[in-house]
Amino acid sequence: MHDGMGVLDADGHVVEAADVFSDFAPPGTPIYDLPATTPFQMCGDLEKLRDQLDHGFDAPSYLRAMDAQGIDGAVLYPSIGLFVPYMPELSADASAAACRSYNDWIAHYCATDRHRLAAVAIVPRDPVAAAEEARRAAELDLVGVTVRPNHLDEEYLDGESWTPLYDALEETGGVLAVHEALGVRAGATIGSDRFSGFAARHMCSHPLEQMTAAVAILLGGVCERHPELQVAFLESGTGWLPYWLARLDDHHEWMRDTECSNLSMRPSEYFARQCTISSDPEDTLAPFVISQVGADHVLWASDFPHPDAAYPNAVDEFLEKTTVVPETDLRAVLWDTPLRFYKLEDRFRA
Repeated sequence: MHDGMGVLDADGHVVEAADVFSDFAPPGTPIYDLPATTPFQMCGDLEKLRDQLDHGFDAPSYLRAMDAQGIDGAVLYPSIGLFVPYMPELSADASAAACRSYNDWIAHYCATDRHRLAAVAIVPRDPVAAAEEARRAAELDLVGVTVRPNHLDEEYLDGESWTPLYDALEETGGVLAVHEALGVRAGATIGSDRFSGFAARHMCSHPLEQMTAAVAILLGGVCERHPELQVAFLESGTGWLPYWLARLDDHHEWMRDTECSNLSMRPSEYFARQCTISSDPEDTLAPFVISQVGADHVLWASDFPHPDAAYPNAVDEFLEKTTVVPETDLRAVLWDTPLRFYKLEDRFRA
């Protein structure tokens, strides 16, 4: 609890054990393509994480880090796992095996305290194999799958080839969590074609990749064809969303008799029916976005323990940025909305 409010971290990250991916990313194999100036020091100061480092970032030490921040529950996302399945050296079978290795490990990790820890699965790039792993993930008690917004294959996220994955998620009730991570080697990331420095590439990659994913999912017919699919756009701030929804609606109206004739609703209506977005601790635009799309469509996330994570003051920073937000809305963003989105009502308690 924090100031009497339950806090559910909608996008925290684990530090995977070394053996999770050792068979798929052996020493010397480049996992990502990042500028030399990329900050790698977790939370900007490793000494803040001495307890976690001394215990190999195991689940008990992760729970202690949550306690230090006043965080009651967390939905966990990978770190290295955001890259390994997409390494160009991996065959389709190896990519699928890497995902199974991680998913088995993270399910065991969360079992340490399933009333506070949950996680999404990673899935291979092939949509049929991804659908198979999404169904297996549901059996492991994982709450959905994460996919990257980058254009990694011939068909993008709105392609018909992705239907098996979306069908599997609708059948199992798992969420589709769209999560960027700068530096994937399998395909071009927006910004990497024109900038070499970390700041410029990072500035572009997270929001702009998510914006293209939103085009695919909202304007490209994914929500139309899969009305039960629940989607989160993560780790890109919230400020771009109102502008982008308005622009998507404008283009839908403009092309409603041609390219958009297959859509029965406006993109903003699909978002309202099926989607959420995550806010960062330092998100100064969160109050405006909450007022525009509603607290029932905004999740709070810490990004712990990545280099820009505001540990141990992430919740405090968010509350400082949202003093104008009504308390009922704050309670929703911090607890009620992520609890409902991830379907954790029967597991988590504030």
